[in-house]
Amino acid sequence: MKKTLIAASIAALAATSANAAVKLYESETGSFSSYGKIQLELENYDGENTIQNQGSRLGFSGDTKLDNGMTAFTNFEFRFQPGLENDTEMKVRNSYLGVKGDFGSIKAGNIDSIVYSMVTEQADIFENVGWRSLDEGKNNSRATSIVYETNDLNGFKLAANIKHYASDDSQYGTGTGTAKGGALSSNSGDEEWNIQLGVSYQLNDELRFALAVDQNNEDGNPSEAAGGVAGNADPIIAASVSYSTDLFSTGLVLESSDDLMVANLTGSYNYGAGDVYALVSFADDDDDNGVDFGLGVNYKMDKAFMVYGEVAVGNDDVSSIQDSKNEGTTAVTVGAAYKW
Repeated sequence: MKKTLIAASIAALAATSANAAVKLYESETGSFSSYGKIQLELENYDGENTIQNQGSRLGFSGDTKLDNGMTAFTNFEFRFQPGLENDTEMKVRNSYLGVKGDFGSIKAGNIDSIVYSMVTEQADIFENVGWRSLDEGKNNSRATSIVYETNDLNGFKLAANIKHYASDDSQYGTGTGTAKGGALSSNSGDEEWNIQLGVSYQLNDELRFALAVDQNNEDGNPSEAAGGVAGNADPIIAASVSYSTDLFSTGLVLESSDDLMVANLTGSYNYGAGDVYALVSFADDDDDNGVDFGLGVNYKMDKAFMVYGEVAVGNDDVSSIQDSKNEGTTAVTVGAAYKW
């Protein structure tokens, strides 16, 4: 195994899908691949058992070399519920097109935010609950977004993420437009934009730093809450540091927005047939604060098939792991995933 959990997570802003594994077509000028996974788990949450889906998906990615030296690429992905006979929650995710070359890469579509892919994803190491954040991947990014990322600049990478919110009167609006999807429209009713900026620095093969800022435009459509911490419409600043080897990884992610603060400390150890991983999460919403923690282990029977077990404990009023009385509780998960 060449990458541990934290090291594997920081490559999510690659121009084409990092998950692509099965080549359906390949030529001198391009290729087209399929990737996906089916993942189911048994969760015991506060004493109640649920058999549930965990991110099952089917995706396709392709790239083509252009005559001008650039490469065009695309990715489209479908999320589904394998345990349901009639899946009413099927979603389109991570679907975009773009070009890359000496200038870097630019892509447009349904894309995880650069705050997530460059910074906060580093702490998203659990299959199920345990991680919390002020700026998850969907915040101010997915759908109608444009992302630019430079190539490596002596260890540095720069990125910008711009999301467009339609007005009520547009075809995607909620007012007089011909289509009333609503998901792409702004809170203000006018055309709005949201900007994110990020920078990372890879000092050497082991040590990496990253910093990102999300405008979190209140007139756009910011998330109201994330990870058990009440949201707001103030700018979000996120910073991270990680140290990763083939055997061991550790990292720290800090996020702040006005009076809100979240800190996630992670670690993982590769024991040969899989990983043991742990997370300690501190949150403060100015009224309450506290610490959650989690421990997990996976066993990779094959490159494609994995089983895992996790325990996550919520200990505070701002936790996302709470019982019906809004008090911290425990979630125990066992699951399996087949990936290609």
